[in-house]
Amino acid sequence: MMSVAQPSGLVEVLAYLQGKLHRQFAELSERRKALETTSPVFALEHDLDQADYELLEASVLAAVSGGFTAQHRASWLPFVVYAAESGYDYVGDEYWTSFERSTPGWRPDQRHWIKQWFTKFAEEYGGVVPKGAFAKAFTIIAWPISHAVLPTYLQRQLAQLLYEFRAGLTSALLDDLDEFGERLAVRSHLYSDRFRIFCQNTALLGRVAAALLSGEDEESPYLVKSTLDRLVEGLSLERESRQWLTSARHAASRVRASGFTTNEPLNRVAQLAARKPSPADPKFFLRQLDGAWNAYAELPDMTSLSERLPYVYDELRMLRPIVSGGKGPLPRGALVFSGQKVQFESWPDPLGPFVQLEGGSSAVNAILTDQSIMTNGPSWLYRIQESGLAIEVKGRFIRPGHSYILVSAVDKLSPTITWGEPATIRVLGASAYRLDVPEQITADDAIALVPLGLSTLSTVTVRPVGIVASAWDGEGAAEWLAGEPAIIGIRSDQIPARYLVNVDGSAKFLAWPDGLSDAIFSLDGLAVGAHEALVTVIGADDRELSKGALSITIRDPQVRPENATIGEGIRMLASPARPTLAELWDRRATITVECAPGVQAAIVVRLRSDQGSELAVVRRRVVLPIGPDEWATLAKDIRAERAFGGAYDNAESCLVEVHRDGVGLASLTFERGFQALRWQFVKPDRDHAWAARLHDRTDGGNTSVTYFPAEAPLQGIDCPPTEAVALKARGGLLRTVSGDFELSVVGPTDPSAVLSMGGSRPFVPVVEKSTLGVMKYVQAHHMWASAELPADVFAAHEQLEVLEAIARANSSLIGGSHWAALERKIARADEPADYLEEMRDSLGISTEHRLLATEIGRNLYRWSDPLSLIQGFDELIAPNLVENGIRDKPSAARFLLTFAGRPGQVVTWSEGVRSLLLGRIIDSPVLFRAARFAVLGTRALNNSESIGRGF
Repeated sequence: MMSVAQPSGLVEVLAYLQGKLHRQFAELSERRKALETTSPVFALEHDLDQADYELLEASVLAAVSGGFTAQHRASWLPFVVYAAESGYDYVGDEYWTSFERSTPGWRPDQRHWIKQWFTKFAEEYGGVVPKGAFAKAFTIIAWPISHAVLPTYLQRQLAQLLYEFRAGLTSALLDDLDEFGERLAVRSHLYSDRFRIFCQNTALLGRVAAALLSGEDEESPYLVKSTLDRLVEGLSLERESRQWLTSARHAASRVRASGFTTNEPLNRVAQLAARKPSPADPKFFLRQLDGAWNAYAELPDMTSLSERLPYVYDELRMLRPIVSGGKGPLPRGALVFSGQKVQFESWPDPLGPFVQLEGGSSAVNAILTDQSIMTNGPSWLYRIQESGLAIEVKGRFIRPGHSYILVSAVDKLSPTITWGEPATIRVLGASAYRLDVPEQITADDAIALVPLGLSTLSTVTVRPVGIVASAWDGEGAAEWLAGEPAIIGIRSDQIPARYLVNVDGSAKFLAWPDGLSDAIFSLDGLAVGAHEALVTVIGADDRELSKGALSITIRDPQVRPENATIGEGIRMLASPARPTLAELWDRRATITVECAPGVQAAIVVRLRSDQGSELAVVRRRVVLPIGPDEWATLAKDIRAERAFGGAYDNAESCLVEVHRDGVGLASLTFERGFQALRWQFVKPDRDHAWAARLHDRTDGGNTSVTYFPAEAPLQGIDCPPTEAVALKARGGLLRTVSGDFELSVVGPTDPSAVLSMGGSRPFVPVVEKSTLGVMKYVQAHHMWASAELPADVFAAHEQLEVLEAIARANSSLIGGSHWAALERKIARADEPADYLEEMRDSLGISTEHRLLATEIGRNLYRWSDPLSLIQGFDELIAPNLVENGIRDKPSAARFLLTFAGRPGQVVTWSEGVRSLLLGRIIDSPVLFRAARFAVLGTRALNNSESIGRGF
C-alpha cells in the first residue's frame, strides 16, 4: 500500500486497475447484449474483492491529492468505480459536499470529468444512462447515483414496494421488465419524493426489482452476484426490510412455478357485444332514504391510468373532478383515492364523459372519457340487497325470487307485468320501477321484459366461489385483486359431459365432474384489467346445451391507505392529493376528516427530521368532522405554536394523526420533498437581523439569487449565492434559479422592528397599461403567492400584505384614477363594507353599467361560496362580455374574477386565451371593475376565507 502514495508507482497501479476493470465490464457488456432484452451494466458491478477495492480507493485518493494529472486521468475506470461507490452511500442530501470531504484535493472545477467518464462508460460498455427529471436537473451526479444501482437510503423503500406489490406479480410481468418497472413506478406515488425520483427511470427499476426477486442462491442476468448479494445484505440489516424482501421473493417464486396458460388449440368464440368493464369504471348503487331511492357512484383509484403517462397522475392529483350529474366538483385529487362517493342530482348522460377534470388537458380528459364510463342505457338494473341498498347488475339479468329496481332515463316506465310497480327516485331526468320477481316466470312475462332490455338468467349460472371475490354484483360481474386465483363455479340444470371455457379468446375443454350439477375451475395469473369468461355446456352427443358468461375485473392490489378506508370510523383526505409539507402549512392544501358528527378526537402533529427522529409534537382536541375551513383555523393555531415554529424549518416530514378510542385512527404523512435548493434562516440574537444561507445541492456553476424586500416587492436585488443574505426587518422573498430548478421562499420578519416602522405599506411601482405591463403584476403576484413560507407566523402576514398591494396596484392601473382613489380608501378602512355603495356607484356611468352594478350589489350576500359567485356573476356579466367581443369563452367570467382577486393565478391559463381576455379588459375597464366589485363585496359581506383564497 505504501507504494501507492509514490508518484512513480501510482500511474502503473492505476493502469493495472484499468485493465482489470476493463475485462470485467467488457465481459459483462457481452453477456447483457445476449439477453432477449438488453440490460445495462452498472459501475458498481466491478466485482472487486476487498483488497483490490482498498487498492483502488487508495490510488484514486493519491492521484487526486497529487495533482490529478493527465497521466492519472488516462486510467479512468478506477475513478468511475470510486464515484459509483460514493453514489451508493449517497443519502439524498448533498453529493458533492460528502464527495469532496472524503476526497481531499478534489476541486469543483474538476466535476466535469465525472460526467465525461460515465458517458464514455455508457458508450463502451453499455452502461446505464440516467433518465427522468433528476437526470435533467443534476446532469453530473445523476451518473454515479444511477450506477450505484440502489443507493442505501432507497433500499428499504424498494423492499417495501416489492412486498406490497407481491400480490400483483405475474409471470408475464416478470418476463417483461419494462412493463414491470412501469407498474412499480405507478405505485411509487405512495412513497417519498426521493424514491419517486429514482422510480422515474422505469427500465432501471424493473431490472433492479427483478434481480432482487431472484432466488436466494440463484444468479441474476441483470446484476452480478457480488453486487446483488451486497444489496440483499444491506436490506437484511433491518428486520422489517428483510421480511419484506423475503416475502416478495417467495411470491415471485410461486408465480414462476405457476400461471394460467394452456397449450390447447385456441378456438375463437363470439365475444359479447358490450364493452368489457375497466378497472377505472365507477360502481353504481342506489340507497333508499325516507321512502325514495337515491343514486350514487363509487369512484375507484384511477392512478392506474397513469402507468405510462406520468403527467396524467399530476393532473389527477392537482385538479378537481366533475362527475356528470353530480353536485358540483369533487375535492382536488379525489381520483387518486378509492372509495369516493358521488350522489347524483340529475341522471348522467351515458353517451357523454362520465368524469372530467376541471381545467384538465384534452389528452387526460380523453383518457378518462374512454376508461371510466357508465353502463349503456336507456335503462339500468339494480338488485335490492338488505338495508335499503341496491347494486347495479351490469348484465341486466333477473333471477326468479329476487327484487330489483329498474331505472330509466327516457320515458316513464310502464312494463306490462303484474309483479312490478312504480318506485320513487330522487334524481332529475330518471324514473324507476320496482320488480319483485316471482319464483316462476311465465313466457308472457319473459316476452314483456325484452322491450325493457332485460332477460331471465340462463340455465347455466357462472359465479365466483372459493376465495371470496373482492366484489360481485350477484349476477354477471365479479372482481378480484391481482394475484388472487379467480375460482369460478358453474351450475347447470342439465348434466353435461364437458364444458368449454373461453377466456379472452384462449379456450380449453374440461370434463364435467360425474354425477354433479356443479363444476369448479380456477383462473390463475390473469393480468390487471378486464376479462370475459364464456362457458359453453356440452352434452354427451356434443350438442350445445347452454351458454353462460362472467365479466371479470382484476384490479391492481392496493395497500391499506394511510388515511384509512371506507367503513372505518375516521377517514382523512388531503386536497390536492398527497401535498408536500410546504403546501400543507402554507395553506395551499387542506385536510378534511370524515366521521360521524360531534365525535371528539385528538389530532397529533409530529415534525420529523430526515432520519425520522421527532423534532416537535403538537397535540389538539378537536370535534369531528373537520372541513377545509375548520382545518384552516386549526392549522393556523398549530403553526403559531412555539414548538412547531422552532422545528419546522429543519423538518423533512410531518405526520398528522387523528384518533379516538373505539372509533378509529387515520393518518397522513407530508414530506418536504427532495429540494435541490434549500434556504436556512438564522438569527444570532435579538439585536441582529435574520440572515439566509443557501444550501445548493445542484451541480453548481449557474445558480442565481435575487432578493425582493417586502417594502419593494417588485425590485429585485442580485446576491452572491455563496454568501449569506442579510434580510430587512420585514423580511422579503428570495428567488433562486439553477438550471431548471427554481425556488421562491418568503423570509422571516423582525416583529419589533416592523412595529417601530409604523403602518407603511409595500411600494408597488406603476407599470405601462398594456398586456405586457399587466403581466409584470401577474408574474410578481404569482411569485409571491407560490413562495414557501418559513415557520415565522409574521411572514405569512407580510406575504398577504404584498399580495394585496400588487392586486390593488393592478386594480388601480386598469380601473382608472377614480377607482384607484377608491382602492386607497378601502386599503386604509377598518370596514371595507362601508365602501360598497361607492364601489357600486363607481362601476360605470351608462344606464347599462349602473344596472349591472345594482344587480351585483343585490347578489353579494347570496354569493357565499366560489361556485355560487362564478355562476351568479357569469349570468350578470354575459351581455357585457358579448358587447365587448368576448364570445365562445365560457370561462371568461371565471377569468375576470380570478384576475380581479388573485391576478397571479391567471399564469396557468393558455397564453392565447389570457392575452385575448387581458386585451379586452384593458380596452373596457368596466368589466374589471364589475369583477373587482364582486370579489371585494363578497369578501366584505361574507367574511369568507374560501372566497378570499379562490378569488
